Amino acid sequence: MMLILFTLAALLLVFAAFCMFGLPYMLMGPRVFDQLAERREQQVMAGLLLAAAISLVLAPFFASGLISDGSRVQVMAETLTGFIGRA
Repeated sequence: MMLILFTLAALLLVFAAFCMFGLPYMLMGPRVFDQLAERREQQVMAGLLLAAAISLVLAPFFASGLISDGSRVQVMAETLTGFIGRA
């Protein structure tokens, strides 16, 4: 089920990026990106899309640790940090 949700989220993210960048590029050509440096709202939307893409990539690493019991969270933390020793 999680795979389906992550795939749907990735597809929606790609569609949002296409609506923001691809569609105006198809209509107006490369001069759309010339105005990107001047438009603050497009820079914010691009940053939010990038943050959403990064969080979507990192979500599987943190989701399993958040919904598991204490011993499994320790294993997840050791896997992410690379520290394998126990106190």
